[in-house]
Amino acid sequence: MRIVVSLLVSFLLTAARAENTPPPADDPLVDLASVDPTILVGLRYATPRNITGRALYPAAARCIVRRHVAEGLKIAQAWLRPQGYGIKIWDAYRPPDAQQALYDVVKNRSFVASPEKGHALHTWGAVVDATLVDAKGREMKMPTDFDEFTAAAAMNYTGKDPVIAHHFDLLHWAMARGGFIGMRTEWWHFIGKQWRACKAVQVDSMLPGKDGRWSATGVDSSAEAPPPARKK
Repeated sequence: MRIVVSLLVSFLLTAARAENTPPPADDPLVDLASVDPTILVGLRYATPRNITGRALYPAAARCIVRRHVAEGLKIAQAWLRPQGYGIKIWDAYRPPDAQQALYDVVKNRSFVASPEKGHALHTWGAVVDATLVDAKGREMKMPTDFDEFTAAAAMNYTGKDPVIAHHFDLLHWAMARGGFIGMRTEWWHFIGKQWRACKAVQVDSMLPGKDGRWSATGVDSSAEAPPPARKK
């Protein structure tokens, strides 16, 4: 109960602060490594080790996020590192075609949103899927593995393993300090505080160009975005 109440209060306060913060005039997509190279990246969808059983991204895909997301992760990482821990990113920006492929497999809107109306926040670059690692980069024991779409993956850990509870608390407190909002059905899913100022984009390539930049074209997202607690 302590974990449930404390995290609920934390995320409600974070959400309230986000609503009262003016959105950035321009929040570009960036390579996370250019903002904080100490954050580990292991994009699951760049490998067959995901729920679809095949790679949805190129093997050398970069971790692409909105700048405010990268800055929030930098804050969270800075809070964790003195304690001997860090963040590992499992997913970040997700192209609409990859979102569609994932939705076709899962077919459960409680976990994966359809990209057809621009409601999937991963396609906005405003979301990351993250876990906790130790100082050597080893993934810590958490409630479930990535993309385990069951009740055990809920944001509020109700299990009795004190080690998992400790890791769970560390990750969620760190992300709250970075301004992130959690998602009720997935403990690994974190939404950037300025998500409402973003929209779906189509990145031409997840690989860096010669100048390290990407070209992005806006996708129609005129329909109001759903509450972040309901869509991945």
